[in-house]
Amino acid sequence: MWWLELQALAKLGPALPGLDTSLLVDPTAIICEGAVLDASRGPIMIGERTKVCRGACLQGPLEIGSDCLIGNLAIVRGPARIGNGTRIGFATEIKNAIIGERVIIGPQCFVADSTIESEAYLGAQVRTSNHRLDKATVKVMVDGVAVDTGLEKLGCLIGARAALGIQVIILPGRVVAPGSIFAPRITIEKNLPAGRYRAAQQIEAY
Repeated sequence: MWWLELQALAKLGPALPGLDTSLLVDPTAIICEGAVLDASRGPIMIGERTKVCRGACLQGPLEIGSDCLIGNLAIVRGPARIGNGTRIGFATEIKNAIIGERVIIGPQCFVADSTIESEAYLGAQVRTSNHRLDKATVKVMVDGVAVDTGLEKLGCLIGARAALGIQVIILPGRVVAPGSIFAPRITIEKNLPAGRYRAAQQIEAY
């Protein structure tokens, strides 16, 4: 029931536990000129030696650990938690997410209503789809049974040390097994056991 923690995070509303101020930035953190820290909807906490690059936009409630990098023009919309040592690339958007430690998220990715476990790698333009086109609630496979989450928006769970190549798309409610490797431009339509996957292609001369 990995999505329950995301639901709990979303219900925090205008506050994160233990924070008494709306903006708590460690003195060793680097906030570049032109970055926007918007704590009007909830507090923002930024840890030691974390760098927020020019043009990035952070909206609370949001907790970012130490030694992180938030790239140029990235958008992080809380509620969200980002673990120590995580790097978020240029123009990537993060929304309502729990991200573990030492995760690398490449440029122009979209991660919404999702959990990414520690040391996962997302190449450029990876997308987590969080909404069904038929507007039905998202179902998640649990021990071979489809469980209706009751949620209209839910992304995915990406396991620890999984690696996703450029332009991989994950459909709503899917689980990427820990340690799996997906080559570029794969659409993950169902839960698969841990392994290495690539899309078959045929190239013809003309």
